[in-house]
Amino acid sequence: MSPSYYRTVPVLLAVWVVALAAPREATAADSKHDFEVVSFSDVYYGSARHPKKPAVCAVDDVWAEIPEYKKIIDEELDESDPRYHLLLKRATKRFHAALKKLAKRDGYDLIGNVGSVKALGKKKKIATVTQDLVDLVSRD
Repeated sequence: MSPSYYRTVPVLLAVWVVALAAPREATAADSKHDFEVVSFSDVYYGSARHPKKPAVCAVDDVWAEIPEYKKIIDEELDESDPRYHLLLKRATKRFHAALKKLAKRDGYDLIGNVGSVKALGKKKKIATVTQDLVDLVSRD
């Protein structure tokens, strides 16, 4: 290979790295989203990637109304008790079934804890569905 090859490759590589590292301008595609997930770990249903119709709930209030979770609290069960794990599994299953049912019924593509999603536009609203979930998890 010629000596010019050894000079050209590093220069091209440097140009390529600078081009990738340079900040790009915002495009119309970047601003078309109306909501942003700010706490991914607080999303309980749906995909956190560009939600179109999100909802939030006060998760602690919902869990406080799940019958199986109430039993854990009332009986003061701890992790060493096998009944604790059985009831917690049933409570979790009930919670997720309620999330799925509510999302399907009302068309939500994401349900998270309060504060997990923010609206990017002033006219965009995020539904609060705590009471709907409480009603669903309270049913036997």
